[in-house]
Amino acid sequence: MYCIKCGVELSDSEEKCPLCGTVVFHPDVKRVDGEKPYPAERKRRETANTSAVLFVLTMLFVIPLVMCLLCDFKVNDRIVWSGYASGAIVLFYIVVVLPMWFKRATPVIFVAADFAAAILYLLYIDLAVGGGWFMPFAFPVAGGMMLISCAAVALLYYLPHGALFIIAGTLIATGGFMVLVELLLNSTFGLNTKLIWSVYPLAACLLIGIMLIITACCPKLREALRRKFFI
Repeated sequence: MYCIKCGVELSDSEEKCPLCGTVVFHPDVKRVDGEKPYPAERKRRETANTSAVLFVLTMLFVIPLVMCLLCDFKVNDRIVWSGYASGAIVLFYIVVVLPMWFKRATPVIFVAADFAAAILYLLYIDLAVGGGWFMPFAFPVAGGMMLISCAAVALLYYLPHGALFIIAGTLIATGGFMVLVELLLNSTFGLNTKLIWSVYPLAACLLIGIMLIITACCPKLREALRRKFFI
């Protein structure tokens, strides 16, 4: 016979374990029925309704939005600064809370919706300040970021086994996009006449992308890296 706690061997006459003091369990001795640790019927915990939680979150966004508009209109008799705050609140709601309303939806849809909301917000700012930078700079930059992000998310969602190739292609495309951003900055705001900083992220993205492609094409290298870094 052995102790049920520490495993030390016991004689048949032992009532307590001499090592840890645990009462010896004799399976042949009938146990006295005591009070059960849990009641026979346990009440199920009430879970919060998802729709109710999302409604509360929505109200937490609506209230400051309405308050900003009312305060601005009360003080200035027109919309002056509240448009920026309200637009930021709406944008944050679309990015964070809107996906929670849907149980099953393609992620690329929400990525596109986030970028579309950001583009509209930038358009409002450009029109409010009369900057004239939306079409020559903000729209192509935001649109290019949306295309790269949506393509990467869609490919990762539908082709998960080609993740290394997709990430490599996304990095290379991002490096080329940095060159486009600098060209648009130079042409819109007249900063420089040649490329200065965009060649560095382009080179880094190209090197990392090529490294990932080589890794994806070599199963032995992938296995060695997986064992080396425990991934």
